[in-house]
Order: sequence, then C-alpha cells, then structure tokens
Amino acid sequence: MTVETSGTRRELNKQATRTAIVAATLELLRTGGREATTASAIAEAAGISRRTLFNYFPTVDAIMAEPMRRLLDKVVESLLDADPHLHPLTAAIQALRSAGVPELLAPVAQLNLHAKACGLPLADGQSNEWQHASDDVVHAIERLSPEVDPFEIRIFAHTVLGAGQAAFEEWTHRLAAQSPDHRSTPLELSSAHIRLLHSLITHALEQLSEGFPALLRTADPTHKDQ
Repeated sequence: MTVETSGTRRELNKQATRTAIVAATLELLRTGGREATTASAIAEAAGISRRTLFNYFPTVDAIMAEPMRRLLDKVVESLLDADPHLHPLTAAIQALRSAGVPELLAPVAQLNLHAKACGLPLADGQSNEWQHASDDVVHAIERLSPEVDPFEIRIFAHTVLGAGQAAFEEWTHRLAAQSPDHRSTPLELSSAHIRLLHSLITHALEQLSEGFPALLRTADPTHKDQ
C-alpha cells in the first residue's frame, strides 16, 4: 500500500511539472512571441533546470503539442468508453461533451490564438498529434465495430478530425473579427471564448451526423431555376 501511494505521489508530481512547463511556455509565447520560448527561458519560468526540462519533453515543439495531446487523449478515452451500440458520430459528440473537455480545450485554444497573433503556423508537434489522434480513433472504432471495413473507418476518423480543425479555423476568424487589433494586443481568453470553440467543434460533428442539410437544400433540383 505504501509503495502504491508513493508511486501515485510521484506520478502526480510529474504531471504537475509537465503542467507547469506547458503553462510557462504559453505565458512566454503570449508575452514575448516565439522568440521568447527558448528551452532555457521555459525552464527558468517553470522553476526547473534545462536538463530537467528535456527529461520531460524532447523539444519545445513537443511542449506546445502537449495540450492537444491531452485533449485528444481524453476524447479518444471517452470514445472507447462509449456504448458500443451508438453510432460513432454520436459517440464522438458525447465524448466532446464529457466532463473535463472544456478545461483541456482552454490551453489548446490559447496556443492556437497566440501562434496566430505571432504570425506563426502551429508547431509541427500539433500536426503530429492530429495524425496520432487519427490512428487512435481508428483503433478505437475497430475495437467497437470490428466488422466494419478498416478503410471506411479511416475515412471516418480523418473526416471527424478535419471537422475539428475547421472549427478551430472558424473560431480564430471570429475572434479576429471581434478584436481586429489582437495581433498587437494579446487577447485575453475568457470562458465565453472557450465555450464558443467547444460549441463550434460540437456543431461541426453534428453537421457530419446530419449530412449537411443546408448544402443538401441548395443541391435539391426542385430549388433550381426551371
């Protein structure tokens, strides 16, 4: 029992350190831009040595990818716990609405916003996390629906994640319209901003589930000019 408690405490300390490193990186990115997010500066801001920093993350890009990794891990975990009789899209929407997702979404939103404000593309690690998530979603659905063609599952996974990326793009466009000077003055994200992003991601998946009814109406031959 003592060994388990000690192991749990060590794991919690590791998680706290990882969280501190990510928080320090986000703050440096917000206040100083990409140039400020050096390994030495991050380590100092997090209150650890540079060597300790690299014990947790191999690169600065890996640090920036951490919020996305945590979010996608949570969604995939919820997907695996879903009722196997649910349609995968319904299960994905429920996963997005599960407890803890908005809190995990906040640092991802901050990273996206600060990167845009700096005029920078997202770190390569972010793109890698989307790819890893695609693989995880494929494996999760294969476990839930082993009879489905793997190719169709992979199409589904990429479609779902593409909808999520579209929601992020729409969110940044809306924030830019609301605060056109946010590039020179860092925008402070509020809970309302995070709720908006959460709702956009959920809406994107609902559009997939409903088959894009607005597009279908415009394609209906009965609505075309005779």
